[in-house]
Amino acid sequence: MAIFHEAIIIGGGPAGLTAGIYLMRAGIDALLLEKVILGGAPVNTWHIENYPGFPEGISGRELMERFAAHAKAFNLNIKEFARVEEVSQNGNKFILKTDEDIYEAKGIIVATGTESSKIGIPGEDRFIGRGISYCATCDGMFFKNLEVAVIGGGDAAVEEGLSLANIAKKVYVIHRRDNLRAQKILQERAFKNPKMEFLWNKRPIEFQGKDQIESIVLEDTKTGEHTDLKIDGVFVYVGSRPDVGFLGNLVDKDEAGFILTDENLATKTKGIFVAGDVRKKRLRQVSTAVGDGALAAVELERFILETR
Repeated sequence: MAIFHEAIIIGGGPAGLTAGIYLMRAGIDALLLEKVILGGAPVNTWHIENYPGFPEGISGRELMERFAAHAKAFNLNIKEFARVEEVSQNGNKFILKTDEDIYEAKGIIVATGTESSKIGIPGEDRFIGRGISYCATCDGMFFKNLEVAVIGGGDAAVEEGLSLANIAKKVYVIHRRDNLRAQKILQERAFKNPKMEFLWNKRPIEFQGKDQIESIVLEDTKTGEHTDLKIDGVFVYVGSRPDVGFLGNLVDKDEAGFILTDENLATKTKGIFVAGDVRKKRLRQVSTAVGDGALAAVELERFILETR
């Protein structure tokens, strides 16, 4: 038998937790479903220094623990390790199937964020967990005093490279261009760090090793020359992708899979709102996720009150 809640939030990152706080304050019966643990992507961020109110910065894990504690203080009903596998519509209700239960709701907020993208080259799947990681905060400790590579040139790659430099003996940053996309302040710190070495105009084409990863075959993007880089570990930061397959045709998506919304974060299906990194937007930050969560909750509250 389905378990009913007026509102269900899918995703327990900053957008979902913010939405939960707003809905509980509004007196809406809300449930938050998170497929792993609360906090979302920021949990894996070593240091956040652009979230207002923390001029000295704060670890992503601690910030998300504060978000979760705030939501729990308003008695938000939270269920972790509940992966939503399918959402369908039955009359004026939505049916959500997880790996364990079935839920019904009048309205939904989708706040599932994104997942790290793979490079998609030979050896990648084989060495995941055997030297290849997508989270320096999670796995950096295993590479103390060893030589590692970070693949990517954006904020995440450089931030995590700086984090790894506190642990590892050497950090190679591999980038397919000759300049970074990361914020200037991060670039300046990285260029000054003696443990970090930048390999420009290089792209990985194969991961090699026996039981563990041992080297990366790199191709020069200008000359086509191949070289081998001996390393003990690799951290991949080449972008992210949304996880929205469970929504079927209830929402429209762009070519990359991000959900399209109007200015009030509504989708083509009445009663489904979207917040955070999973929607098509220009800037994906904790602060913008918080704003999305607040707006989606207010709009969902209005929708539910109209149907009571």
